[in-house]
Amino acid sequence: MTICVKNMMKQLIYILLFSLVLASCSSGRHLTRNTEREAQELLQIANRYVGVRYVFGGTSPERGFDCSGFVQYVFRAMGYSLPRTTRQQATVGKKVRRNNLQPGDLVFFTGSDKNSRNVGHVGIVTEINRNGQFYFIHVTTRAGVRIDSIEQAHWNVRYLSARRIIGHLSKR
Repeated sequence: MTICVKNMMKQLIYILLFSLVLASCSSGRHLTRNTEREAQELLQIANRYVGVRYVFGGTSPERGFDCSGFVQYVFRAMGYSLPRTTRQQATVGKKVRRNNLQPGDLVFFTGSDKNSRNVGHVGIVTEINRNGQFYFIHVTTRAGVRIDSIEQAHWNVRYLSARRIIGHLSKR
């Protein structure tokens, strides 16, 4: 009977260890190969439009973009249907903590009033460095589509939240 109990304990320990390994793999910062590939493709599409001018309400490279129109356009090219406005976009997908960002995530900022807590601007994370600082592609009124760093004080004080679309929102 003692041998039987020992074997059962060993099996239980193996099952627990295996479960822990599986859980740690699924909760880590790393993208799966499919979502990583999809994020890379999304960013390739987004980067094609660097330099396209800003137009209030703009939704196309021919006429120009505003921030949410750009995000909607790029994600639509990947088969995702996102709402049109920044505030609506801030409600879709999965909420993500700043220290868990991945390329392709949406990042939200206040608008021109840095003291406001209302969403007024959106961008797409392009890369994260070792310090957890990130770069994002977005549309500015002065320069159009461009890539900026969260390390810039202008953006850092306006950061509000992030959402993950890839892997968390169905394609159309």
